[in-house]
Amino acid sequence: MYKLNNIACVCAAILLCYSCSNEVTDTEGQLREWISTLSSDEFEGRKPGTNGGQLTKNYIADQLKKLDIEPLGNSYFVEVPATQITLKNQSYVTLSFRGQDRKLNTGKEIVFWTKHAKEYRKLRDSQLVFVGYGIVAPEYSWNDYEGIDVRGKTVVMLINDPGFDTGKLRLFNGKSMTYYGRWTYKFEEAARQGAAGVIILHEEDAAAYPWSTVENSWQGPQLDLTREDLGLSRALIEAWIPHDVFSNLIDFTGFNYDSLKEIALSDTFRAFELRGMRLSTEIFNNVDYLTSHNIAGLHVGSTRPDEFILYTAHWDHLGILDNLGSDDIIANGAIDNATGVSALLDLASRFARTNTERSQLFLFVTLEESGLLGSEYFAEYPPINLNNIVAGFNFDGIIPTGKTNDVVVIGYGASELEDLLEEQLSKEGRYINPDPNPEKGYFYRSDHISFAKRGVPMLYADGGSDLVNGGKAAGLILEENYRKNAYHNVADEYSEDWDVDGLIQSIDSIYDISLGLSNNNMWPNWYEGNEFRSIRDSSLKQYDN
Repeated sequence: MYKLNNIACVCAAILLCYSCSNEVTDTEGQLREWISTLSSDEFEGRKPGTNGGQLTKNYIADQLKKLDIEPLGNSYFVEVPATQITLKNQSYVTLSFRGQDRKLNTGKEIVFWTKHAKEYRKLRDSQLVFVGYGIVAPEYSWNDYEGIDVRGKTVVMLINDPGFDTGKLRLFNGKSMTYYGRWTYKFEEAARQGAAGVIILHEEDAAAYPWSTVENSWQGPQLDLTREDLGLSRALIEAWIPHDVFSNLIDFTGFNYDSLKEIALSDTFRAFELRGMRLSTEIFNNVDYLTSHNIAGLHVGSTRPDEFILYTAHWDHLGILDNLGSDDIIANGAIDNATGVSALLDLASRFARTNTERSQLFLFVTLEESGLLGSEYFAEYPPINLNNIVAGFNFDGIIPTGKTNDVVVIGYGASELEDLLEEQLSKEGRYINPDPNPEKGYFYRSDHISFAKRGVPMLYADGGSDLVNGGKAAGLILEENYRKNAYHNVADEYSEDWDVDGLIQSIDSIYDISLGLSNNNMWPNWYEGNEFRSIRDSSLKQYDN
């Protein structure tokens, strides 16, 4: 997944054997080798269930073995059962108004799929219902489904949450996206409400990515965890439509996108039928079952081996994008997330040569691009007790920059791990910068959240936007260029011109913090008032004297 910045922390030059310049040089060379290999065309974009995915898993496991990192259990490979559903070309979606049908152009006007692991699904004349943001949030006294029965109907909703569009601090979390603004939540809630179809209206600013990202990410084979109910508890069809396309489609009804948004933000909003508008679809699928894998390596602690410091990065990417019609069709995923995988390998190499009281768990998860599925499966069926995880550090989508003066913390104000980071940065004359784009919801868009919602404190520190060479302006250019031109696209490729000093800073800093945690008695917690605090409090009772 994509984040705006790379994790840029302190270059911990005084740390053990990493204090000498030759070691730093070796670190750079090794990082470049790992990143360039993982993002090479040979690995075909690292999509699970493909030859490139298999090459990736084997490569990471081989590297861990070379680094003298033990497997977790009997193997580095931790099974994740998955289902691959591929939409056939004859599938279609039609929107009609009082008998006048319009078949939508797949890709440009709509992207759709089903989570039902069935070869054929059909929905006829499903009434469209506008449900505002599609949110049920008791703690915010908000229920977009109140007073309406959407069973068998198709719900249409806005992306993000009401706080984003108003900026009111007391409305949800203001501009900062909450979990309710995530598309994953919206599809899940619609299914709980019994909807047969779900349409999210895409708007670039509110979603935090352009329509091209939707096209590239959710067309072609789609992966999900293998469900006992074959996914039948989900809506039959899940879809995205660009907001301007939908606005044109409903123009003759007396509504448009802007008017729908205005209505949804009203205190008196109640969901309502878009009378006369109905959706029909036939979905033809190829359904295949496969086993993907998380890769897990362990450095065993000397005196407290059952207490773990966790490090996460997802190894998967989008694979081959054969719908582009261009010569280059491989989404190599150099930044997203060969950089994160390489950071974990480098940390593993350091700890392999370091005695620690607590254990280090290096977890390379699969199916992140399909909805954080690998990390969710590991957290749902953990081979270790999650209560024994002291703290976790996530690496994802690290944009290559030079050294930075600041460190952006995604989801700033969450846990006591930020105190440890701030203490480390103060030694180097750097500073923490709260997430400058909280409205984009990056805290809920990477694998750490699978552990956070089970109480494990996770630090999702990002790189600084204030570059030593070029300042904030230069950092902004790098971020915007990646988001608009390379994220989830074939342009996300490794270059020898990359400056990886910022990445090395990140690794140095996290190593320093985690080394301290590995040899002391701290059990960091979420801050008071955090949504995950009570879960952590409960898990820590086993350690109370």
